[in-house]
Amino acid sequence: MRNEWSAITKLQQTSSSAICRTRDEARRLLAAFNPSVQAEIASNPTYCIMTEGPTLVSVKMEYGEQVSVDWLVLEINDFQNFVGVKEEGKATYEVVKELAQMILNRFYDLKLTEIMLFFQRMKYGDYGEMYGCVDSVRILKALRLFVGYRNNLIDMEEGKRRAEQYERDRAKAVSREEYERMKAAGELQFERQ
Repeated sequence: MRNEWSAITKLQQTSSSAICRTRDEARRLLAAFNPSVQAEIASNPTYCIMTEGPTLVSVKMEYGEQVSVDWLVLEINDFQNFVGVKEEGKATYEVVKELAQMILNRFYDLKLTEIMLFFQRMKYGDYGEMYGCVDSVRILKALRLFVGYRNNLIDMEEGKRRAEQYERDRAKAVSREEYERMKAAGELQFERQ
């Protein structure tokens, strides 16, 4: 925990001066989406993907690019620590920062919860295994696969919602004969949506 707070403190000192939010707000954001809560957040993939939440680009716009990059650095370093990369085999800060910047540039529309789900799935080995070092190219390839998984889940959820709406609409529907009878009897009432 001490290392996490020292990292958060470091992030606050290096954050962009052009941010719209305060350092305290950035600190709360980093605490809320800290790698220590990744497993809990990622335990419900549908929630991670379908919930409203901050995206990488919204964090960049509201808190500054440095906060977005630093948050990704925390996630990547957490992954490195999880897979047991020895200190001498770990990617340097510069490499991790470049990888974070590349993720921000290419996958800017992903929510923080989705990135956390991605790294949790990486920890499970869903996109292959990494031995001895963290391979940036492999992470980027895995992220592209994750986006496909994410899009399929979104399609399934939207399909469920459409089916539920169809059933609700169908329950309110009347036949043409019933409509004519109701019209003649003056029983028609229209709901405004």
